[in-house]
Amino acid sequence: MDGSPWRTEQGRLARHNQLVLLARGEGDLADFARDVLAGQAKAEDVLYRSYLDESTLAAAHEGIDEWHALPEAEQQAAIAVADARTREEIAALAALDLTEPEPEPEPDDDDHDFGAGFLKSGW
Repeated sequence: MDGSPWRTEQGRLARHNQLVLLARGEGDLADFARDVLAGQAKAEDVLYRSYLDESTLAAAHEGIDEWHALPEAEQQAAIAVADARTREEIAALAALDLTEPEPEPEPDDDDHDFGAGFLKSGW
């Protein structure tokens, strides 16, 4: 491999689109993605700061344990196709058109219009 495909123009667009998709969600990864998109963090900061909660870290550790539990032949087969799969993922992410606005959030349940009848019933 001639360097990381994430460092190409297409790779940078793919990473940006990946962060936009993450930022639309909820939880610690979404918060982190929003920080990166706002320029308050860098993508690599996830490796050096405590952005992730225990459940996210536990899921990552579980994935690592699953990888180590694979037979050597399966690990080598996955490594052999990793470059092609990464390039496919980058191409798919870079091809996304994320210019559409996000869906409108659901209205807050705290904004009730109880009306005058509610007030009179309390007297």
